[in-house]
Amino acid sequence: MSTREAKAPRGSGAPVTSDDDWLADGQVRTYRRGQKIIEAGKPLGEWIAISGGAAFLAARAAADTRVAVAALWLGDVIGAESPLGKLAARYDVTALVDVTTIHIPLTRVNERHAPRRDAATGELYAATATRLQDQITMRLAGNGLQRLVSVLATLATALNSTPRVGAAGNSLSLPVSQACIGQLSGLSRRQTWIYLGQLAERGWNRTSRTKVTLEGLNAWLSLMREVEERGLDCIASVEQCDQTLSALAAGKGLRR
Repeated sequence: MSTREAKAPRGSGAPVTSDDDWLADGQVRTYRRGQKIIEAGKPLGEWIAISGGAAFLAARAAADTRVAVAALWLGDVIGAESPLGKLAARYDVTALVDVTTIHIPLTRVNERHAPRRDAATGELYAATATRLQDQITMRLAGNGLQRLVSVLATLATALNSTPRVGAAGNSLSLPVSQACIGQLSGLSRRQTWIYLGQLAERGWNRTSRTKVTLEGLNAWLSLMREVEERGLDCIASVEQCDQTLSALAAGKGLRR
């Protein structure tokens, strides 16, 4: 079962209809770009799944400082008992683009035993946990360029199917500022600007003060799978990133 199966008018708040009766009380809500969906430390009284768009998670580094740590999108569960937290949220969750969510009161989800429901939610929890852990691991293990490149590839995957995101041919305009990309990568603004410029020189992106556009989208969409197969070395330098993306763009890959 995927959240794709849940149908309701956009932003209507109407009940979701599905073959799985546990979704019958689901409410569809829409959050605009930049709007906070969940606040860190607040109780998680609902089961919430992303059914459209993408959001980013931010952790509290100091009293007034939030650091972006990961992006999540279609099918990810960010509500109660999810990797976001059990009873209280561990992260702020903010819409990267317009986000549609399905909300179900936790009492409804837990009110009776339902093997099919349990299996479905278990799959969504596992997928969310994997996406979250992969991105956090990259922040800890990769060098600055590797972190930046992985964030760009992740955003390409998260936003590629979002209608409101500008896509033309084999390029994708990210509705995310360079500052936000830097935050997700754990980089300063200067480091982000330098790395994006180096990749732009090789034709893999175009940058302006307000927008970053990925070029060779098909290669970006395949990149993290290539990294999983070959390891971080294939994006350890700008030259290696260029070689890896070029091979993926040609449909050749470089797997051993």
